[in-house]
Amino acid sequence: MILRINIGAFVLSDAVRDAVNSLNEDRLFLRSTVAVQEGGMQAALEFLSQRSTPELLLVETQSTGDAFFAELNALADVCQPGTRVIIVGAENDINLFKTLLDQGISQYFLQTVASEELKAAIVEAFADKTLNAKSRTIAFTGLRGGVGSSVLAHNVASELARLYDEDVIIVDLDIAYGTAALSFNLQPSQTIADAIAQAGSIDETLLMRYLEAGGKNVSLLCAPGNLNSGIEITPNALEAVMNIVKQMASYVVLDIPHVWNAWVQDMVVDADDTVVVGAPDLYNLRDGKNLFEFLAPNRGLEAPTRLILNKVGELKKGELTEKEFKEVLGTAPSLSIPFDSDAFTSAMNNGEMLQKVAKKAAVTQSVETLAKMVSGKESASQLAKEKGSSGGGLLGSLFKK
Repeated sequence: MILRINIGAFVLSDAVRDAVNSLNEDRLFLRSTVAVQEGGMQAALEFLSQRSTPELLLVETQSTGDAFFAELNALADVCQPGTRVIIVGAENDINLFKTLLDQGISQYFLQTVASEELKAAIVEAFADKTLNAKSRTIAFTGLRGGVGSSVLAHNVASELARLYDEDVIIVDLDIAYGTAALSFNLQPSQTIADAIAQAGSIDETLLMRYLEAGGKNVSLLCAPGNLNSGIEITPNALEAVMNIVKQMASYVVLDIPHVWNAWVQDMVVDADDTVVVGAPDLYNLRDGKNLFEFLAPNRGLEAPTRLILNKVGELKKGELTEKEFKEVLGTAPSLSIPFDSDAFTSAMNNGEMLQKVAKKAAVTQSVETLAKMVSGKESASQLAKEKGSSGGGLLGSLFKK
């Protein structure tokens, strides 16, 4: 989840200022606005008497006793209803703490606050916006069009359902050119365009009407594949739909189009696992450098970002090696998938998965390995035991640098 909130902080100490400023480095607050001002409570009262209240207000004060409660009453007079308030105060009194919580203060910290404590307090204060998703979200994006990101997303989703017997939902976010319906030989009557149009009133019952069955445990929120859908995805509308989707399956696989805008950035940053698919050539190397330079600071080390080289062996000459990608991107490809035109063409033309049309092919085994990688259920040592079907370089590339 990425929070989109306005945060206003009125501080007195360097430690509290540093804790607030650290939010700018956290991917949870990628779309939030953080404003820090000096002066504590008095500055807050002055500022808010003439301006609207931010969604989250943090105020530092040294006042105690009656003076402190007088400040709180004055603050209540200038705050709009629904404002979440965090106080950093000087008084160490458990009864005061309980009183403040009873009066609607989101959190009270004594004298200072650490970065992680502040983050946890904000997440708790906005629990309605940070619902614990049931699902593991896996985003697939291509470094360039035509590298096979979509077909890998669809096949990995099918493998997750098969391997772990759990529900999977594929969300095709390419409104105009999405291929998920074609991959599963479907003709959807309703699509993600309908869900986006109803984002303001969407719920699980309504969303069920928009899902198509793609086989055992697999459902699809298809794209219309229509240039005249009239629907434009916005970050807020997509977030509303995704909040519901994530409650409905163990895995949500996002098929992200090759475009670059705010909602695409949100999806690739926020996903539990982001899979970046590219071909082994110079164009993909350049685009990969740009994308990984964006993802590295925004996703951090705790969220896997995997580079997958697809169509390896298609070019007889001039292909770049895994080593060359690692040297430029700073991370080795997690997997190299061999080019197999017969298997992919057969699957595409029949609207079927690789597991059905080419079960024993090396490319199918690679897709199964990729599904295990992103499942969150397999350890690195288990994956390392996969035999050479992945084209090599598996063990050392599981760990992002």
